[in-house]
Amino acid sequence: MALQPFTKEQLNYFKFAYVVLNEFPKVLRQTFKRRWDNTFAHLPGYQLWDDSIAVRNMFLATEGGKTKVPTHLPYEEWDCTALFQAIIYAQSFALPDSAGHHKTLSDLFLKHRKPPRGAFHSSVVSPSGNNAETFAMAIDQLRLLRNAFCHSFSSEIDKKTFDQYIQHTKDAIKALGVTTDPIDAVGSLTESDFPTEKVCKLRDDITKELLTEITFLKENVEDELMGIRSDFSQSRHERQEDSLELRKTIVEMNQKFEDLLKTERPGKLAALQSFLFQVKIIWLC
Repeated sequence: MALQPFTKEQLNYFKFAYVVLNEFPKVLRQTFKRRWDNTFAHLPGYQLWDDSIAVRNMFLATEGGKTKVPTHLPYEEWDCTALFQAIIYAQSFALPDSAGHHKTLSDLFLKHRKPPRGAFHSSVVSPSGNNAETFAMAIDQLRLLRNAFCHSFSSEIDKKTFDQYIQHTKDAIKALGVTTDPIDAVGSLTESDFPTEKVCKLRDDITKELLTEITFLKENVEDELMGIRSDFSQSRHERQEDSLELRKTIVEMNQKFEDLLKTERPGKLAALQSFLFQVKIIWLC
């Protein structure tokens, strides 16, 4: 059965879907490979990224033996979520901060400059000319664009929004040193470039991407909850330890008070009794 003619807004949606689902992973894989080769290939015991099991295990090792990236699969099968994790959230590419502590690119450059929800970085070029910062911001811009697509409630994109998405995409890809030719070509796509079979494939891919995003968000929420539980447990343990210390202090003060009863004058004893009562009240609170 033939598709009904697309509106311009629907065509924009499928164009951008094509960019996110087909071009973003290619750019991210190319960028990841180049980052790995530049960071590790020259070190003893390491090698150029050839997507072999051996090199994927090397990446797993540099991550400390634990990662959300599916290193058991070829990186051609890593989706955008996994590739973002493998680049800006990876311990492998962490850099030292001003205090010498190694932090992921996200923690180092992005944590304190998050755009408002639904917005993007106004520029991906580092204000200070820091290449690593530009790299991180460009990757994060692609992440924000992909999230905007996944979190959209509509299967239509107006021209102004579409042009903005494409321009942000081109700026980010250019900053990563990757050609923007495939993105430029998307602008010239017409309805005839999206036959029924291709649209059905795109819709399947969109569904998979949305399910991946939902799974990722669910895992993040679970991780946050585990962190909160851990913090609460630690805090409660610390409070218990503080209470024990305070209890010991009060016992000691009671003993001192008993000793003072034998030597001090009545006026001073009244003041000491009042002070000790206040300490007990604070402890009970």
